[in-house]
Amino acid sequence: MGHGNSDKLYITHAEHAGQFGSHSSSSGFKFKAQAPHPGARTPFDSCALSFQPFSHPVCARNSDGTGTVFDLVNIIPWLKQHNNTHPVTKEPLSPDNLITLHYSRKEGSGEIHDPISFKPFSEHSHIVAIATTGNVFLAESVKGGKDLVNEVPFKKQDIITLQNPHGLPQASVPVTAAPTLDVSPKHDLSKSTVSKSAAAGGVSAVKAKAAVPWNVSPYSSGLPGASLTSTSVDPSTTGSSKLLWDEEELMFEDISNPLKGKGKEKDVGRRRAYVRLVTSLGGGSLNLELFCEKAPKTCYNFLMLAKAGKYDNCLFHRLVPGFMIQTGDPTGTGTGGESYWGTPFRDEHDLKGAAKHDTRGVLAMANKGAGTNGSQFYITFKPASHLDKKHTVFGKLVGGEEVLDLLEKLPLKDGTERPAKSVRITEVVIYQDPFDDYKKRLTNKLAKRAQSNQSNKASSEKKGDEINWFGVKVGEEKVTAAEEGAGGGVGKYLNLKRPQGALAASAGADESKKKRKTGFGDFAGW
Repeated sequence: MGHGNSDKLYITHAEHAGQFGSHSSSSGFKFKAQAPHPGARTPFDSCALSFQPFSHPVCARNSDGTGTVFDLVNIIPWLKQHNNTHPVTKEPLSPDNLITLHYSRKEGSGEIHDPISFKPFSEHSHIVAIATTGNVFLAESVKGGKDLVNEVPFKKQDIITLQNPHGLPQASVPVTAAPTLDVSPKHDLSKSTVSKSAAAGGVSAVKAKAAVPWNVSPYSSGLPGASLTSTSVDPSTTGSSKLLWDEEELMFEDISNPLKGKGKEKDVGRRRAYVRLVTSLGGGSLNLELFCEKAPKTCYNFLMLAKAGKYDNCLFHRLVPGFMIQTGDPTGTGTGGESYWGTPFRDEHDLKGAAKHDTRGVLAMANKGAGTNGSQFYITFKPASHLDKKHTVFGKLVGGEEVLDLLEKLPLKDGTERPAKSVRITEVVIYQDPFDDYKKRLTNKLAKRAQSNQSNKASSEKKGDEINWFGVKVGEEKVTAAEEGAGGGVGKYLNLKRPQGALAASAGADESKKKRKTGFGDFAGW
């Protein structure tokens, strides 16, 4: 009943878990995910170059133990034309490296089949070839280390996997390049030795316990939960792959949380950034206050782009008098500009306590829809409540009202929203950055933690050297004269002789204890 060659009347655990099919929920899904898509596979009886049925099949062996089948009449012209380059892997391939394949076919229909079991090949077959003989078999027929067609022994390294559609365990092994030695005159082969320090370093690196990252999750080890029968999850033989929290997200959470302590809840100035945008409009500047506690990721993106110089020489490319002015695109077209991470990031207008477009001089992110924030931002000329819950507000104007008035009065090009006079951001000056302060505090905290761990380890090692298993300090054991005179071993206790007087006194004490008292006595103890 079982899979493969099993004669048992039930499916064994090995057959169910992966030896003949990988049907478990973990390993089976993993192997199927590793298998190539059916549309990306070449038919087993066709050339991988022309996708036509081959007449003179040859195999090009790959470094991972697999092989690609070509037709000899197609691959030879390709190699001559493309300087001996493999058409699939783009690796060097010479005609001498091609292996001639021998397929077994039925006489009547010409159908390709396995020469041992006579099972026909199909798109679901696990097909392998022997490099030394070129004979092609099903993987289940390659056993015993001998080619049963030519009676020629082979090694596991000689097996080439031609087709493995379901991601079954490969019968072949990857080909590893042999180590090469420098045979130049300066290199003496007789004196070539392996560095002991390198070997010792490798062993110590393996034995050394890996340091636990500071941002490791305390709630999960990262391993899947095993079922009751432990058959749906593969056993973990490696170390614990604990989940790591994103360091930036931890920083954003720390900045957004209010400071703890008496009176510190109102001190939001330490959690905000202060920036000056110097413009080319007469050298005027716009002083901005960034709400890092309300939109931490947006403010961090702005500050990191400013430090990288992305906003230098940026053009104010869009102006709508009575509404807003927009900038932040390095291309100056209004369609460019990437975030600090190179990809659009999330909105923060839905966070608790998010700022709104409720006054003049509001600083907010420009976007093309939900979650499309990049580098462009705008400053409003009046309240714009219709932009709430659509654009992230991350700051406001705290200085330079006259410059903002001049920007609003700039003339526009006819029929456009582009200013007729080019005004640019010449420089961005950062006066306070709470994210830098957080990084410094974290560095000092980790340094103190590492120092305390080292001191605790040193003290524990020192204490362990001075105290024995019984909690007695080494060197303070008192040795009696009788023990010094006695020999070692158990016999030393036999040589100890007690005086006869002491023996008689102890015997008398025992007899007195054994005497039973009767009556009330003389009432002396009452």
